[in-house]
Amino acid sequence: MNKRSILSFSLATALGLGSIFAGAGKTEAANLSDLEQQKSEIQNKQSNIGNSINEKQNKISEIAGEQGNLEAEMKQLESEIAGTDKKIVEKEQQIKDTKAEIERLREEIEELKEKIEARNEMLRERARTIQMNGGSVKYIDILLGAESFGDLVDRVTAMSTLVKADKEIIDEQAKDKEQLEKNQAEVEKKLANLTDMLKELETLKEDLKAQNARKTKLMKQLDAEKKHIESEKMSLEEEAAVLEAQDAAIAKAIEMEKNRMAEEAARQAEEARKAEEARKAAEAQSASQQQSTVSSSKSSSKSSSSNNSSNKAPATSNSPSVGKPAVTSGLFMRPANGYLSSGFGGRSLGNHFGVDIAARGTVPIVAAADGVVIRSEYSSSYGNVVYISHRLNGQTYTTVYAHMSSRSISSGASVSKGQQIGYMGNTGQSYGQHLHFELHIGPWNAAKSNAVDPTRYISL
Repeated sequence: MNKRSILSFSLATALGLGSIFAGAGKTEAANLSDLEQQKSEIQNKQSNIGNSINEKQNKISEIAGEQGNLEAEMKQLESEIAGTDKKIVEKEQQIKDTKAEIERLREEIEELKEKIEARNEMLRERARTIQMNGGSVKYIDILLGAESFGDLVDRVTAMSTLVKADKEIIDEQAKDKEQLEKNQAEVEKKLANLTDMLKELETLKEDLKAQNARKTKLMKQLDAEKKHIESEKMSLEEEAAVLEAQDAAIAKAIEMEKNRMAEEAARQAEEARKAEEARKAAEAQSASQQQSTVSSSKSSSKSSSSNNSSNKAPATSNSPSVGKPAVTSGLFMRPANGYLSSGFGGRSLGNHFGVDIAARGTVPIVAAADGVVIRSEYSSSYGNVVYISHRLNGQTYTTVYAHMSSRSISSGASVSKGQQIGYMGNTGQSYGQHLHFELHIGPWNAAKSNAVDPTRYISL
């Protein structure tokens, strides 16, 4: 088996695509069909995740639109609150001015009261004088006592003036009282109106502030929802990237398998051609050389067997390098030396979808089984991380190696069990040097719904 066939076998096995070289033509066709089916399944998942990402993006855009509308409404409310504050200040000033006017009117009222009292005293004095002089009879005496017509006219005019003056005083007093009452009523009404308007403005301001508070709360809720959806979208995008890497690796395996099958078909055709030539040569030989031909055929068979044996890949040594864990039997081996610092399952920081292996010093990290690296990257949460896909006993598995100080393997590379892929570290969201190791039955996903406890397969 040549080197290219071995690589094809490694890729196919790691991606969960069947055991390619378990048999001849029929098995090979089944392996290729399995590869193509796996590729189709991954592409369907990619399509579903793509739709989910679009839905998340649409929701994010919808929330952003709602936030934009809210911001505009809140600005309008703030403008109305500012306008209301201005009106309140104006009304307070008007109330202040009105109170000052009331105070001024009170002073005027006091002056009017004094004037009214003075007039009343004058009227009372005149009434006393009339009473002392005999009342209205004296007016007749005054008229009868006129010495001439001119004197009579003067006396009548004087009396008329006195009566008119008295009437004017009485009318002026009534008018002043009426004006006083009117001024008092108007000022009190104005003050009452201003006070009512001030209360309405204060109520309006409180209502506007309450509306703004509700919208501020809604804005916070929308912001929290938006961040949550953005986080989900990022997880989906990360899962999509892993699927894309898996799809690319499967496509590579399909191409290599097709090439291997073509090479195998060409090899078998060449062997058939040589066998046919040998058969024809054997029939042409004389009966006397038949025994020699049989001996030669046996020798050729041994040589062919020897040549086939030389094409086999050399056995891989299971002797571990210094510091690396020993390669063990079973589906998986431990990925690093050290002690189990945190197990699988619930803990104070939330569900732990893997196990933590801790150790001091420079600690190598190795692949837990044969596989293909579907992703090798730096993540804000995982730090330096490597994802490896495996196909073991007809089942697909994915292992994750996180928080490494460095990575020595790239995406798309095939790895063997026990092969070093990096060093233990403290990168990403990590507290102290350790390896966070995950084992998933099936592909990795953001929800980590396929995660299982690695200690079910590995002794740690």
